[in-house]
Amino acid sequence: MSTGTEKKVFYFDKKGPENTDKTLDIALAACEEREIKKIIVASSTGNTALKLHARARYSLEIIVVTYGAGSRYVEDVQKFNKNYDTLVEKGILIVRGIHGLSGTERTFENKYKSGFTPLNIVADTLRMFCHGVKVCVEIAIMAAEHGFITPDEAVVAIAGSHHGADTAVVLKPAFAANMFETKIKALLCMPVV
Repeated sequence: MSTGTEKKVFYFDKKGPENTDKTLDIALAACEEREIKKIIVASSTGNTALKLHARARYSLEIIVVTYGAGSRYVEDVQKFNKNYDTLVEKGILIVRGIHGLSGTERTFENKYKSGFTPLNIVADTLRMFCHGVKVCVEIAIMAAEHGFITPDEAVVAIAGSHHGADTAVVLKPAFAANMFETKIKALLCMPVV
């Protein structure tokens, strides 16, 4: 006889920032139910991280991962910089650095006009679920590399489709050198597109 646990996954009809509130509620409920103490959120401007902080009803370590300083999304980087002091005042940990699933490989992609790099294959495979699943794995790697989480702990990761949030997963992260040791434990919500 098979044993296991049945869990619900919420599927949004479309992707986008209009799903942010529901995604944050689902992610926070999963943290409470599973006694997860750390939550990672991708936030290009810092607004989603601030919204998450305002909704958290209990002690939870919030880690925001944003674009690196050299990002092509200059406007978002400038908006994040305006929110920086507020994020720090609220105790939100900040990760800004090379993207976990592109990093310096982007140099080869740009210089040689080739999209065929190993990390692009990994990223595109994760995007087969949705863009947010790819970002969830990526920000977990970045937060681990920053020393804010370890491969020994389950965390919730929240991401979206550029702005806002529409995807949340429970995972055990890995460091970049051991990326394939990342374990997605549960899909909490995602858009079906």
